[in-house]
Amino acid sequence: MLLRNAKENGVNDLQLMEGSQAMEMEPELRCLKALLSPSTGIVDSHSFMLSLLADAENLGTTMSYNTAVIGGHVGYEGLELHICESKELQDHPVGSHVTPQLVLLPKLLINSAGLSAVPLAKRFHGLDQAFVPDPHYARGCYFTLSQTKSPFSHLIYPLPEDGGIGVHVTIDLNGLVKFGPDVEWLDGGEEPVSCFLNRFDYSVNPTRCSVFYPVVRKYFPNLKDGSLEPGYSGIRPKLSGPGQTPWDFVIQGQDIHGIPGLVNLFGIESPGLTSSLAIAEHIVSRYL
Repeated sequence: MLLRNAKENGVNDLQLMEGSQAMEMEPELRCLKALLSPSTGIVDSHSFMLSLLADAENLGTTMSYNTAVIGGHVGYEGLELHICESKELQDHPVGSHVTPQLVLLPKLLINSAGLSAVPLAKRFHGLDQAFVPDPHYARGCYFTLSQTKSPFSHLIYPLPEDGGIGVHVTIDLNGLVKFGPDVEWLDGGEEPVSCFLNRFDYSVNPTRCSVFYPVVRKYFPNLKDGSLEPGYSGIRPKLSGPGQTPWDFVIQGQDIHGIPGLVNLFGIESPGLTSSLAIAEHIVSRYL
């Protein structure tokens, strides 16, 4: 299925290998079969984002930090975007009305708010809510390998699991080995203002390593006890819940919801960062 999906999406260099071939390339690996992806690589994600920021500013973009978009309205004259300072939201009572301090009238609005994209769209009055999916959130934790030398020279991915792509091996540009992410479903009914202020819990419980050891040892049996240390976590903005069929990215424009100048991006979880330039090119070619 993975091989077929790759070919259907233009990835034509995957190679199906016997386990013996894969384990010859990676002696610490244990598997029956494998797919080799020669064109897979890694990037410095922070440098990438800084480069995008520099490009945007060089092209005249103004960044408005510590500012929250709290909703909007679709009126006769087009879109209204409701804005307030983030500090105004900090002590705001949960569930109460937030008065905007500024109203913008954009010709084009791209809702690429990640974890807040769905809650924000639900606060766009005049947008048919039938086009807004229900949000689901899943935390994924990473644990780092304490030993300095990496046991692998490739990124190693197990078969996908419910809600994720499986606890895999990631090697960063410094050679640090990380295992993750796992899938921990969170309450999907996050209060919108909490989403806008990113009040999610990103802590990594050290005891979760007890789940990692048996999972990782399925393909890396020589993983030693005590060699995993808590790393970091991220939250996925998912559109499907536990046991449900996974959704692809959802990119909605006027052709779908009928509102000129509004583009919604829902469920842009991993590999959203990897796909970001392709998503941007798609939006530009289709909606601009």
